[in-house]
Amino acid sequence: MQTAQKQSKKRQGRKEPSAIAPAPAIIPEETPAAAAAEAAERDVASSPAEPAVVRLDLNKIVTSAYNPRRNIREESLQELAESIRQVGVLQPICVRPKDEGYEIVYGERRYWAAALAGLPSIPAFVRNMTDAEAEDAAITENLQREDVTPLEEATAYKRALESGRHSVESLVGKFGKSEAYIRSRLKLNELIEELADLLDREEISVGVAIEIAKYDAPIQQEVYREHFAENCYASWKSARIKEIARRLYDRYMTKLSTYHFDKTDCATCMHNTANQVLFADCDGTCAGCQNRSCMVRKNEEYLLHRAVTLLQDDPRTVLATDGTMPSAVSEALETNGYHVEMLAYSSGDYGEAPDAPEEPDPAAYEDEEAFAAARAAYESDLAAFTELTRELEYLISEGRVRKYAVIGALDVDIRYAEVEEEQKEVVLDDGRKVVVAVLPESPIESLQQQDLRNRQTCYEHITSDMKDLFYETRITNKPLQKEEIQMFYYAVMKHLGDERLRQCGIKSREKWCVTPEERFAAAGRLTEKQHAALLRTFLLSFFRQNAPDYNCTDEVLDTKLMCRFADLNFEEQSRAVQQKYLSIFEKRHDRLQERIDGIRAQEEERLMAEMEQPEPEFEPEDLPAEQEETPAADDPQPALPTLIPVEPECDPNMEERSFDVAQAA
Repeated sequence: MQTAQKQSKKRQGRKEPSAIAPAPAIIPEETPAAAAAEAAERDVASSPAEPAVVRLDLNKIVTSAYNPRRNIREESLQELAESIRQVGVLQPICVRPKDEGYEIVYGERRYWAAALAGLPSIPAFVRNMTDAEAEDAAITENLQREDVTPLEEATAYKRALESGRHSVESLVGKFGKSEAYIRSRLKLNELIEELADLLDREEISVGVAIEIAKYDAPIQQEVYREHFAENCYASWKSARIKEIARRLYDRYMTKLSTYHFDKTDCATCMHNTANQVLFADCDGTCAGCQNRSCMVRKNEEYLLHRAVTLLQDDPRTVLATDGTMPSAVSEALETNGYHVEMLAYSSGDYGEAPDAPEEPDPAAYEDEEAFAAARAAYESDLAAFTELTRELEYLISEGRVRKYAVIGALDVDIRYAEVEEEQKEVVLDDGRKVVVAVLPESPIESLQQQDLRNRQTCYEHITSDMKDLFYETRITNKPLQKEEIQMFYYAVMKHLGDERLRQCGIKSREKWCVTPEERFAAAGRLTEKQHAALLRTFLLSFFRQNAPDYNCTDEVLDTKLMCRFADLNFEEQSRAVQQKYLSIFEKRHDRLQERIDGIRAQEEERLMAEMEQPEPEFEPEDLPAEQEETPAADDPQPALPTLIPVEPECDPNMEERSFDVAQAA
């Protein structure tokens, strides 16, 4: 019998039998609320060890919004109700007067179980409390129960902090828990619903739940779906806590050591796990960032700044990516007029610059002889490195090697690629076909070609959008302007045949069919407004059909006239279209011109340095003993051919002269 009573007491939330002994005095339930509270207070004042207990009608009691216990499991409530049917409510609940009845301070679970058991009343302590006192009492009572669940404990700590009357430090002193314990319980409030249900059903331990709760909701959702949901393909339910913590950290925690941006601010940031109690067992090598948005922003700013700096240091550099560059960096570069080239292969497949030899340290050698030998070897390696670097710089300037600044996910690396000579078939005057080698473009030529192409792209977009604008625009019948009439007759003459143009005294190679006779006859009967509308209709149709879509600039007459015609008739829309693409071109043009000017400045410096070097002196004996006979001044000199044909395999030394970037590295 005693064993059954102890079990019933435990189910009702009592710590020990002594917690309810000696039995408190019970005031009849008919006592009014105010009188009951007054009697209870008087009893407490006279005998604190024996608080007054009143028996209250369940219908006069209402629940409270301060109760941290929100979820009461049905099976647990049924179990407690059965216990109450057998032995009654052993531990009184606590209420406070409210309106004409009472409000529960703590003991809501016993209240619902008593109602489920069919009891008309329940023993209760009645206390006059403020809202703050009632909330603190509810939190304290719930945290001191033996059967409090981790989620209920987490809710209680959270409510205590949200009340503003407690801090983590005060909770540590109040409940005798460590700071890490309380912070870990607070983390449980951030569990997604699916994982919280698993913890509530004890399908995962509180330790596992705390490890998962350290990460954001999207990560928790992914972890649940892949490792804890029903029929998941790789369950972690049987894994140990430390193993789960390691898996989570390796997969989802961003280690700061992998990034190259300035981490000065990270040293004191609370998003750095090295500064958190929850990650106290992590040394400096595994410090990670929990503020992903800040980390991503810092990384993108670093990549953008480094790429632009490398381009400014050497204008011959080509910005490129192998597909790993963040999209935000690409958009920022394009917005500011920089072009980023997509590499055909991974950056690791391209060559690197020669490695500079390391200067020997005298302290690392036992004697002067060994150091002298190491020093001699170093100087030899340094001379070879200098020669390779000089040759590499020369080939870059000649366009035979391209220098790339490859923007990756975390850093910008310098890579090199040899530019192969193109082979072109040329027909000579005598009809013979030969293959000649076409030398690569120099960096300046390449940039100028890119600038031209950007200009063409600008006007290709203008033309495309302008034609759409022409299609949608309604024709006006306002008087024609002089320039519109000139455009019209130009369009007409451009589409007349050679014979017609010669009859008019104009020489032209343009061809077009003449307007049918019936239209010509009708044109003589047009009114002034019809005449103006017809001319503009023709010009709209002409520009839509004949303005070039590709390789066009503002120097192409048709393109120039099309834009001017648009300005004359619908200036606002025309300017909007042109400004949209011109602003992009101007930024790109400025960036390319900066690089062209930088290369020219470098070349001028190189030429000045060469001019300052003294001319070599030759002694008579240095001249060859036999010289070929100098041709007479009257002898005619053979004219040099414009193109020198080079057969693909006729020069055995060609392969030896080509620069191998990989060998140089």
